Amino acid sequence: MRVAAGRTGSSILFAMLALAGCKDEAVDDSGGPVAPGGEVIHFDTRDGVTLEADWYAGDADAPAVLLMHMTPLQFDRTSWPASFITLLHDKGWSVLVPDRRGAGGSEGEPRDAFEGEYGRYDVEAGVSHLTGYTSGDFIIIAGSNGTTATLDYSVWATGEGLPMPVALGLMTGGTYTETQSSMSDLPELPVVFTYSTQERAWSVAQQGLPNGPDWVFLEYPDGAHGTRMFDAAPEVATDLESFFDGVLE
Repeated sequence: MRVAAGRTGSSILFAMLALAGCKDEAVDDSGGPVAPGGEVIHFDTRDGVTLEADWYAGDADAPAVLLMHMTPLQFDRTSWPASFITLLHDKGWSVLVPDRRGAGGSEGEPRDAFEGEYGRYDVEAGVSHLTGYTSGDFIIIAGSNGTTATLDYSVWATGEGLPMPVALGLMTGGTYTETQSSMSDLPELPVVFTYSTQERAWSVAQQGLPNGPDWVFLEYPDGAHGTRMFDAAPEVATDLESFFDGVLE
């Protein structure tokens, strides 16, 4: 069960650490596809870091999706459930699921993925792969501090003439999302926020921004942090699919 919040909401800011909700636990970093139909690929960022990813090629003229996982200090690309990847890929969409720098099979320092300028280079490299394959629009869905690099890229890309996503999905954004960039500087585009009631404050506080007329806020009373939401509130998968279907139709 989820609650769709309106455009008027609290302006209270909730101070959350960059690693909120990301407790130590075993992570499968062995690499390899986590859903049928994928292949392992490698590509380089502009600063020379090689990233590893699972690539699910769809129709060449169909939309594409870039999935940015939670903190690379403790998570990698396998934190995206196979069922969600399959849900998107079965629509004919291409799906790219990279290990952010410092995670899984990728090179680099994990903190560089969300502190400083390098995180946006990870997104840029993923976007370059997508746009080199498909002529369709692309979207980015990010969990926890994957939202940091996603926001950084989306703000930076407009001034650099780089390809822009047509929509974003921010799964449990927080104050860490704005470590380098401000949500106020995000170009006007559709964004869906998913979050648990416990971690609602930052997301709800974005409702008053003038660049968000097409933003949707989905609150899950029994939810969890970031991509852990898929287990705690399985309906988040179809909620995200429905949102992006509406954007891309």
